Amino acid sequence: MTTSRLHGGGFVADDMGLGKTLSFLAYMVVERQLSCLWQQVNRSRALKNNQHLPQAGQAKDAQCPSPRKPGWIVCPCADSSPTKNYAPKAGLRMACVPAALVRSWWEQWKTHVDTTTPELGLNIVVDHRGAFDFNTSSEDLSFRSDSGRSTTRTAAERYKKKDGKGDDAAKPYQDGFLILTTKETFPAWVKKYHTYEGLVRVDGKDEWKKGSRVQLVFGIAMIDESHEEAMRGKGRAKILLDLPKVNAPFLWGYSGTPFSMTPRGLEGVLWAIEKHTQANGEQHSNYPELSCSTLNKICQDFANQKDLKEKTINDDAIDAVLKRFKPFLTTFVIRRDQQSKWFGHSLIKINLHIHQDIRLKQVHPIYTPQELIDFEAGFQEEKDAMLLKLQQKFDAEKDTRSSNVRPTKLPFNTMCREQWRLSLLATFPYLLKLATAEDEKVRMTLTEAEALGLRGSDNKEKDSGYYKHIKSIVESSPKALWLYDFIHGLDAQRDVNGDEQKLVMVTQFPQVAFILKLVSILTL
Repeated sequence: MTTSRLHGGGFVADDMGLGKTLSFLAYMVVERQLSCLWQQVNRSRALKNNQHLPQAGQAKDAQCPSPRKPGWIVCPCADSSPTKNYAPKAGLRMACVPAALVRSWWEQWKTHVDTTTPELGLNIVVDHRGAFDFNTSSEDLSFRSDSGRSTTRTAAERYKKKDGKGDDAAKPYQDGFLILTTKETFPAWVKKYHTYEGLVRVDGKDEWKKGSRVQLVFGIAMIDESHEEAMRGKGRAKILLDLPKVNAPFLWGYSGTPFSMTPRGLEGVLWAIEKHTQANGEQHSNYPELSCSTLNKICQDFANQKDLKEKTINDDAIDAVLKRFKPFLTTFVIRRDQQSKWFGHSLIKINLHIHQDIRLKQVHPIYTPQELIDFEAGFQEEKDAMLLKLQQKFDAEKDTRSSNVRPTKLPFNTMCREQWRLSLLATFPYLLKLATAEDEKVRMTLTEAEALGLRGSDNKEKDSGYYKHIKSIVESSPKALWLYDFIHGLDAQRDVNGDEQKLVMVTQFPQVAFILKLVSILTL
């Protein structure tokens, strides 16, 4: 709430699993509480009914005379209250999330948000038909964005003067409404239900022209997984940018992984914040020191800190750039990790557990380092094709490129992904013999498609090289042998609570999953 009012918005970059979705829902609820409390305070002061403190003449330690409601934030009527200087933010709330997460967001709303308090009047409007299935109740269907209730209740109060040179206004209850939407569905919903012809304001000026007005007022808007589409004016960041600029909504990006290879991960949301505040003749604090143009220069300098002649990274120069970037993080980003404390306790409760690091060594290697080098060299054409595509994209996007350095090799992360065969061989060394076999009937590609093509057919599984050579594959793998002993030992134990042990194995390789499946079947 503080960051919103100081800077117009920002980022929540908590570690994954710490409840960013629930945090936003809680933020929406307490902002609604703030609005309701201010309405009560202003009404009480006008009536002078002593239910709340007057604006002037308060004692130094005065407290609100009305009892505090359980679960509500502190009343802003007292000078000592931390909410006294928080003006309420009128207008709808919006969460623009990936389509695959709409259902999850809706379920979290239904599970955690108490909508039974008439005073708060909390509601959700789901702008994504795929979130509803044939088992959905009629009550839930009323929350669809195309229902009559949703379209009328979310519409703002139209400007009523005949000259038409004024902004529509949010209705008092609308800061209790959450619009749950996606970048694909939101523009169509706005255009179909909430536009009308009239006069529109020219951004940043007290001038008006004919155009389509959007009969919506937003007070708070966020985009989930903001790192996926961080570039200015694109994807979900564009949804923030295109929101009606009435009331300069607080804009937020939520992501557990907000940065990838450059500081540009902040750009999309920061650009929208900047445009919304400037459209109303304002500027977010610390402007222009922490402006989008300053961030863009930092990103370009970060990308260009490479000695092209020596092809080495200048670490001192990189550190200098990151030092300039740090104020953006400390100003706009809120972050908590697994060790963060909340009222003296960790954010999540972890059951008692035993952790053990295991390091294994191949006692009798079945291949030499040179064999691995020769094997991987056979796939250089794949990497060359990827690099060529990257260079062609660089040459074609002169005006939008984020760096002026033409790529001469694949990025580190991409290179690691392309050498996935080495990751497989590190776990199952015998696969090298199958991948380099001279006999085409024996030779295997080790690809994901090869493993996935075996699904659903017992005959295909038994005819595969994985099945025929499973003994050699497993017996030459220290990891597989250790895992076999570990599972059998686990079967004889109970956990710290006396319950049956559970084992979860996670892999990004279907090939590994298939081998482990064969091991479990053949050893039962």
